[in-house]
Amino acid sequence: MDSSFKNAKFEWVKEMITSNFENMKINHIMQLGEGWMNTAYLINHELVFRFPKDKDGAIDIKKEIKALLYLKKHISLNIPEFIYCGKQDNGYPFVGYRLLTGEPMNEQLFCSLPSETKEKISYQIAEFIDQVCSFSIEQAKSLNIPEKNFYQYYLDIFNEVKEKAFNKINQDMQTYISFRFEKYLKNKNHFRYSPKVLYADLSMDHLLFDQKRQELTGIIDFGDMKIGDPDYEYLYLLEEFGELFTKNVMEHRKEENIQHKFEKLYFFLTADNVVLLLEGIKRNNREMLEEAVNIIQCEMKINHIK
Repeated sequence: MDSSFKNAKFEWVKEMITSNFENMKINHIMQLGEGWMNTAYLINHELVFRFPKDKDGAIDIKKEIKALLYLKKHISLNIPEFIYCGKQDNGYPFVGYRLLTGEPMNEQLFCSLPSETKEKISYQIAEFIDQVCSFSIEQAKSLNIPEKNFYQYYLDIFNEVKEKAFNKINQDMQTYISFRFEKYLKNKNHFRYSPKVLYADLSMDHLLFDQKRQELTGIIDFGDMKIGDPDYEYLYLLEEFGELFTKNVMEHRKEENIQHKFEKLYFFLTADNVVLLLEGIKRNNREMLEEAVNIIQCEMKINHIK
């Protein structure tokens, strides 16, 4: 038995899995990663189990359980196929699937790739976005994929940050945040879009890359799926891959009015950091709060308002 079982957390994971699936023998556990709402573990070197930490994470898992069964028919890259669906001792669900081939992308790996490989990846991402957004909105709603009213959502965030965070940040940052939100909310063109189904979390660590084949092989973590502004899909591409790569993906998809889309995307980046600020306050997490303030301060210096 692996020595990691001495860890209380791993003991709990083992207990949750074996109490739900009595025939499973566990010889090895390794933590793969941890986010705000989920922790993932590798079991016996071949199975990935994800455990939501809170109610929001549980809602996302339930959404994935329903949606992935239908989405896999539309998507050419490998995606998780849940073969285990259990219940934690706190009532929250958890899921297990076979480990997908490839390693999670990261900044160091991406920067080391030759230009032709980056071009291939940009095309694969463009194709993936096309495949997701072609999914029927009516069917998505029947699978409990929520539709987000972008105007109301960001108006609510603006009101919340004024109420809960402005007394914790300086006047310059208050002015900057107000300017960014007001500019976005007042421009009616920002809300003249046809809603699409969005994966909504195209960050590097969700993209699986095969070093030998020099291409993406799969995509994981569909918990943020929603229906809304299709431009939002580029948010984390811009944040993590940069403007040039994001523009390349857009061009593969034959997007129009690219400059207008970047204007929205840079606002989405600001708003994402404001959400981090609010989350730090909600969790009473000083480290998270300081991280958000530092990011917004850097953004103010760079000043990506266009």
